Amino acid sequence: MTRRIRHLPLSMWLRHPVRSGAVAFLARRGAQDHAEIEHEANGQAAASRVVGRRGRRIGRLCERSMTAAIRATWHLENALIADDRPHILGGRRSARHANAEKGWSATGRTARRDLVSTLRTIQRDQDAGVTVHQHSRSSVVTVFAYVLLAVDAVALFAVFSLLLNIDWAAPATAPLVTAAAFSVFGAGVQAKLAVELGKRIWSWRVASAHRAPDGLDPHDPAEEFPPRGFVVAVSATVLGLVSVFAALSILLRVRHEGELVGQVGVATVVGLVLAGCAIAAPWILVQQEAFDGSPLTRRAGALTRVVQAADESRFRALRLGDRDIAKARRLDARARRNYGRVELRVGQCYARRHRAILLARELGSVEIPSPRPDSTPPRAALPIRVPVDLGYLTTALDQSDTAIEEARAARAALTARLSPPAERFDPELYMS
Repeated sequence: MTRRIRHLPLSMWLRHPVRSGAVAFLARRGAQDHAEIEHEANGQAAASRVVGRRGRRIGRLCERSMTAAIRATWHLENALIADDRPHILGGRRSARHANAEKGWSATGRTARRDLVSTLRTIQRDQDAGVTVHQHSRSSVVTVFAYVLLAVDAVALFAVFSLLLNIDWAAPATAPLVTAAAFSVFGAGVQAKLAVELGKRIWSWRVASAHRAPDGLDPHDPAEEFPPRGFVVAVSATVLGLVSVFAALSILLRVRHEGELVGQVGVATVVGLVLAGCAIAAPWILVQQEAFDGSPLTRRAGALTRVVQAADESRFRALRLGDRDIAKARRLDARARRNYGRVELRVGQCYARRHRAILLARELGSVEIPSPRPDSTPPRAALPIRVPVDLGYLTTALDQSDTAIEEARAARAALTARLSPPAERFDPELYMS
C-alpha cells in the first residue's frame, strides 16, 4: 500500500497548471467514475494523430520495400531461365540467310553442349594434322584493305575527272556524277570479285582439308590447296585484269601530273608505288577471305557468343536482384526504425495521462494497490484500456518482411541450383 497525499504542492500548480487541474478533477470524480477512461481516451486521440501523421511515411517505406523485393524476385527468375532463353546465332534474323553458323536460334544450355562437342571435334582434327582451324581473319587487315580500295576509288575519280575535262573552277554536275559513278563502280567490282574469289578458295580449302586417299592416311597440309578450277581461274583472271588496268590508269595519271611540273622520273616512281598498292588491295581481301578459319571455328564462335550472352544476362539479373534485395532490406529497416519511434511517441502520449491518473489516485480517499506498468509496446505506466490501432502498420511491416524473405529464399535457391563455371563447362556432364 502506498502513502497518500491530500493535495498537490503549489510548485506543481505553478509549473503545470493544466495537468494539476486535470489531476484535481480526476481526484474529485473518484476511481469508480469513467473519468479515468475519458482522460485516457484523450491520450488515445493524441496517439492516433501521431500514428496518422507518421504512419503514412511507414506505409510508403513498406510499399517501396515490397516493390524492390518483388522486382528482385523477378530478376532472380530471369537469372534462373537465362540458359533457356533462345538467342540468334550470328545475329541474323532472316531465314533467307540462315546457315550452319548464322540465322538459327539456340539456348544457352544447348549452346554449351554443342560448343563442347564442336571444340572436341576441332581438337581431334588438329591432332590429325588439319591446320585449317588455326587460321582466322584479321579485322584490322580487312579494314585496311577496304581503305586501300577506297583510296583506289579516289584515284580513279581523279583519272576520270581528267578524261572528262572537269573544270574545277566551275565544275558541272553531270561530269562530276559520271566520274564518281565510274570510280565507285571500278572499286566496287574489285571488292566484290575479291570477296567472292576468297570465299570460293576458302570453301575448297575446307573441303580438301578433310580429304584423304583411303581415310586412314595422315593428313598432308600441302593438299589444302586444290588445283585451280574453271571458276577460280576466271575470277582470278578478271580480278587481275581489272586491278592491273586500274593501276595503269593511276600510273598514267600520276605521270601526266609529273609531265606538267617537269618531274617525270619522280612521278613514275610514285605512280608505280601507287599502282602496286592498287593491285595488292583486292588480293589482300582475297587472302583474308580464303584464310577465314573453318566452319567449325565459325560455329564455335557463334556458340561462344550465345553462351556469353546467356552468362551476361544471368550475371546482370543476379546483380540487379542482389541490389534490389539490399534496397528492400534497407527500406524495411528504415520503416522499422520509424515504427519504433511511433511506439515511443504513442507511449509518451499515454504516459502523460497515466501520470495524471496516478496522482489523482494518490489524492483519492480509497486505498488502491500500486499499479503494474504495461510491459507490451507501447510501454506505459498503466495497462492501456483505450489502445490506439497499430494493426495496419504491423500488417504493412509483416508484408514487407514476407516479400523480402521470399526474395532471399529465391536467391538461396538460385545459388544452390547454379553450378560453378568449371562444372558447367565439363564435357562429361553433357556426354552422360
